[in-house]
Amino acid sequence: MGNRIDTRVVLGSLRYKSAPDTTLGFKVPFIQTFKENVEFDRSINISLEQVYDDERQASTTFRPTGKFTLLFKNSYSGFTNYTPFENNLYYLNEEAATISQCQTSPQTVSWTGLPQYNEFDFVRTDYNIVGYTQPPNNHITFISKSASTYNWNFFMSYAYENDYNKYMEAIEPKSGQLLQWTCGDGIPFVVFNTTYKGLDIVALRCPVKHGMLVGEFVKLSFNYFGTDTFQVYSLGDGASGSDEYVVNIINVGFLGGTFSNGVEGTFKRIIDINNPNDTTSEYYVRKHKILTNSGDAVMVNAGFDLNIFGDSKKYESSGYTPNQTARVSIKEGSQCYTLTFNTDINISPLLDNQKRPITELFFTTMWKGYFGLMFGRKKSNGVDYIGLKQGYEFNLPLIGSQPSPWWDGFNSDSDTPFPVDVYNTNMGNTGGPNGGPIPFTYIRSLKKDDVLDGDFCEWNDSEQYERVVSNLFHKFTFNRYMFSMDQVPTTNPFGYYYQPHTPIKLRVYSDYIESGDKRFVADVPDYSYFSEKDNQFIWRDIYPYGFIDSSGLGITYPFMNGTHYPYQDIIFRIIPEGTNYKEQILINDPVIDPCE
Repeated sequence: MGNRIDTRVVLGSLRYKSAPDTTLGFKVPFIQTFKENVEFDRSINISLEQVYDDERQASTTFRPTGKFTLLFKNSYSGFTNYTPFENNLYYLNEEAATISQCQTSPQTVSWTGLPQYNEFDFVRTDYNIVGYTQPPNNHITFISKSASTYNWNFFMSYAYENDYNKYMEAIEPKSGQLLQWTCGDGIPFVVFNTTYKGLDIVALRCPVKHGMLVGEFVKLSFNYFGTDTFQVYSLGDGASGSDEYVVNIINVGFLGGTFSNGVEGTFKRIIDINNPNDTTSEYYVRKHKILTNSGDAVMVNAGFDLNIFGDSKKYESSGYTPNQTARVSIKEGSQCYTLTFNTDINISPLLDNQKRPITELFFTTMWKGYFGLMFGRKKSNGVDYIGLKQGYEFNLPLIGSQPSPWWDGFNSDSDTPFPVDVYNTNMGNTGGPNGGPIPFTYIRSLKKDDVLDGDFCEWNDSEQYERVVSNLFHKFTFNRYMFSMDQVPTTNPFGYYYQPHTPIKLRVYSDYIESGDKRFVADVPDYSYFSEKDNQFIWRDIYPYGFIDSSGLGITYPFMNGTHYPYQDIIFRIIPEGTNYKEQILINDPVIDPCE
C-alpha cells in the first residue's frame, strides 16, 4: 500500500509574504501500489481547467500585439526646388505663388508648404501619385507591399544588459549651466544656496528627476572634510513640480567653496545610511537586443478606429498647384494601426538586464525615412553629418529659442550607430553637394540581435525595483538639400522627436518584498539578492499568469494553442521640437477603506 500522490505542505506565509497561515487537513488514502492491468481500460478523470492553467503557466511562447494611436502635429514649413516633392506639398502660399508663376518664370517661384502626412504616416497611401510615386519623372516607384516599411520599421526587443559608461549632457534650466557626466555616476546637480523656514539650505538642483525622499541620503561625488553623505531635509523650492528636481540639505555652516553657488557634481541615492551596501542605488542605460527582423512585423489599419483629433485636409484645385493638378492634400491624419508579428517569441532562454526572468518586452519603433525627405547630408569644414540622432528627455527643451547643443550635427555623442544608405534619382541630379546629385538618405533596416540604447534607469537592491530616470528619444530632421525650412540654415536644425521603446508587460512583480533563508523558506528564486547585513535573501515574487491581487496588480490576456497573446494600447507621438512633450500621468486612488 502507498500514497498515490506526493504531497508537499507549505505555510502560506512562507510562500507569499502577505498570505495567512491556514490550518489544513489532508485525507491520505491508502491504496494498492500495483493493480492488474485491464485491457482497453484507459479511463481517467481530469480537470480541463487545471490542464489549461498548467499549460498556461508552463508556456514561454508569446506573440505580442499592439494598437498604435499615432499623434502628430505638422509644424515645420519650407520650400523646395526638387520638382516631385514641390508638386506634393500642403501649400501655405498657393494664391501668391500662382500669381507669381503667371508673372515670372515658374522656376523662380517658391511654393511654400508643409510635407504631407504621408511623409510621416505608419502606412503610406500615396501609391498613385503621378510624378512622385508613379512614372513619369517620379521620385520613386511605389511598391504596395512595402507601404508599411517606407517610413518606419517595427521590432520586438528586450532589455538585456546595462551600460554604466554612457556619456551624457544636460543644461540645468535655472542656472543655464552645462552638466556633463557618465550615467553610472548618478544624478547630476548644481549647488544653489537659499533659505527655507529660517534655515540655511543647500539646494541641489537637478535637470532630471532625482527619485529621492525626505529622510534618505545623498552620496556626493565630492566631499566636505572627508564627509560625502548627507541627509535629505526637504524637496523642492516652492515652485510647482520642483519636488522632483530639487534636493535640499541643511547648511550647518559649511566653510570654503565646497558648496558655493554653481558648484557641479553628481550624487547617488542611499536609503539607509546604516546599510549602504544594500541600499545605494546604481545608475545605467539599458541596452536593448532586437528579437525580430523587419519583415516579421505586420502593420495594418485598426479597422474603423480613429484618434479623437480627426483629419486635417484641404482641396487644392488645378489652378493653385505648380503642376496644374487638382488633389486633396493631407496635413494630419487620425488613423490607428494594429501591429503584430508573424513569428513567435520564446522567452525561455532570455534574462533581463538585472539577470532576472523576462517579465516585459518592448515594441521598438525605428524611423527609416526611405523617401529621403529627412536627414540628407550637410558638408561643412570637410565633415559630413548624417543620420538619426538620440538623446534623453532632459535634452528636449529648447535653449533660448534654439535646439539644445546636444542635437548639433557635429556632436558625435548624440549620433546613433545605425547604418545609413544613400541613393540618387534621375530627378535629383542637381542641388546636392557641389552642384551634384541630391543625396537621399535613409536608415538601413535593423535585424535580429542588433543592439541599441534604451532608457536611463536607477536600480536599488533593497527595493528590487527599476525606476526610469529619463526616457530615450530619437530625432530626425529634414534633408537640407531638398527642403529648406523657414529659418537660417544651421548645423542644429529643428526636427521631430519620438520615443522608440514602448514596454508591454508579460508578467508582473509583486508590490511587496519577500525575505528569508533558503533553508527555511520555500521557493526562493534564483534571481533573489543576498543581503550580507541581514544574512538573508530578498526578492519580489513574479505573479502567475492570470493572477490579479487585491490592488489590481497582475496580468491576464488570452492563451491559446500553447501561445500567450499579450496586448497593449500605445499612444505614439511624433513631437515637433519646442512643443510640450510631457505626458499626463494618471494617479490611482489610494488603496484604503473609508475609515482610514
